[in-house]
Amino acid sequence: MIHARAEGVTKSFGSTLALDRVDLEVRAGELVGLLGPNGAGKSTLVSLFTGGRRPTAGRVELCGGDPRDPRNRRTLGVTPQETGLPASLRVGEVIDFVRAHFPDPLPKTELVDRFGLGDLIRRQTGGLSGGQKRRLAVALAFAGRPEIVFLDEPDGSRRGGAT
Repeated sequence: MIHARAEGVTKSFGSTLALDRVDLEVRAGELVGLLGPNGAGKSTLVSLFTGGRRPTAGRVELCGGDPRDPRNRRTLGVTPQETGLPASLRVGEVIDFVRAHFPDPLPKTELVDRFGLGDLIRRQTGGLSGGQKRRLAVALAFAGRPEIVFLDEPDGSRRGGAT
């Protein structure tokens, strides 16, 4: 089963060509990493797959349909490049808030254990280190039992690494 597909995708921002006729398929069970320097179009491609942008040309599919249609995003987990966590909320409160948006979320204890958040559960997100914030953001991408997950800069770096 193909969960994400780009066919001949081009994306321009004015006179800047961010993607030029990209073809990519992501099938169930695959782990795909996009590597390249800053400005290579990695985050742009992720935003097309997650419905944040539309291609200038070509076609993008998510779970068999248009990624901008909420029905096709129901089984999607995302950690964007920039994550704005509410600084005054505690880690446990943020997890509860995100989990409440899904009909059958992962149990809170499973998320906390799987991502090593137990010692942070009562801390305000504003007091977390950059790495701790990133770990929480990645955990939140898995809260709704997604079929496909996009992690944009999963390690929190902005050095042109993996997307």
